[in-house]
Amino acid sequence: MLGKFTRPRLLGLLIGILGMTLIAAACSSDSATEAPPTEASPSATATEAPPKEVIKMYSTNWTSIELNTRIPGYIIEHGYEYPVKYMTGGSTGTMKVALPTGEMEVVMEIWRQNIMDWYNEHTGTGDIVDLAGTSDNVANGSFGQILENSGQGFYIPDYVAEANPGLKSVADLPDYVELFSDPEDPSKGVVYNCILGWQCQKINRAKWYAYGLYDTYNVAEPGTSGALDAAIAGAVTAGEPVLSYYWEPTTIVVEQGLVKLEEPEWTQECDDALALAVESTPYESTIGCAYPIADVHSAVYGGLVKRAPEVTEFLGNVFIGALNLGALEAWKDANDAEFSGVAIHYLKENRDTWTTWITDDNAAEIIANVDAALAVEN
Repeated sequence: MLGKFTRPRLLGLLIGILGMTLIAAACSSDSATEAPPTEASPSATATEAPPKEVIKMYSTNWTSIELNTRIPGYIIEHGYEYPVKYMTGGSTGTMKVALPTGEMEVVMEIWRQNIMDWYNEHTGTGDIVDLAGTSDNVANGSFGQILENSGQGFYIPDYVAEANPGLKSVADLPDYVELFSDPEDPSKGVVYNCILGWQCQKINRAKWYAYGLYDTYNVAEPGTSGALDAAIAGAVTAGEPVLSYYWEPTTIVVEQGLVKLEEPEWTQECDDALALAVESTPYESTIGCAYPIADVHSAVYGGLVKRAPEVTEFLGNVFIGALNLGALEAWKDANDAEFSGVAIHYLKENRDTWTTWITDDNAAEIIANVDAALAVEN
């Protein structure tokens, strides 16, 4: 009986062994084509770098800050590969609120002499970082200085000064009302003030009150630097008198031959009185005096120094210069260009300059990125 069952059982056993072998082979084949990731396989090690956060740059209504912002902004976006948001519009008051909180992160021109209480408070806490440091009147060409040592005040054309040798100071202005007659109110003269919303607009009003000039002069306040420039250039082209606030070194002061009127010497007492006066309307100060000599710096939100130290280091190296900025403004007007277009024009024409601003270990890569972006610009 045993012999009758031996061959079928052996045959079944052989078939079973063969089936298990085939199944094992199939499993081995599947395993080979769908092997789990190893340390050498890309899916185990390749992780995408997190996207860089947007850098928010203040870009408002005067030409020099637009250019001082858009030119390095292009390099930050295309070279350092950070998205850039330009915070257009607004005023000094907007900047004073937004910069210490990080709602705005870069201000390429901070005219600190006009806002010293605010400046001292927030540089003291570290909420804002002055890239040139907080010392007075740093040397021209210093890291973080964006405009050369400069002045501000009330100006007249040189031909007006030559024809009226008695007009040397703001104190002389009541005797020259007819010379600067306001077309809309001929009984008074007119002075063109700083741009509406800037701190200097408020300071000049406080000074005007202290000098007693509201009795004899109206104050006209342009909404943009372009409107102020047009008022000055239009008068000079026509050979007419004009009295205006302005600042230097700037192309318009040089090209239009403007002469600054004398004011009482700056004192800390006067500065304190003006600072108190501009806290609220109608900006009436008990004392008026000249602006201190200013050196204009670049400043950033303190948090940006920690988040993007390579960018803040780059920004401290940026320097175009007032007269070059004036030439760029003239190019913009002649070519009816946007500020973004002026930035591209500058970068294409001044490679030897802007490449020196980039001092990173991977400077060649950053510069190559910018070159590649510029190559496809019209």
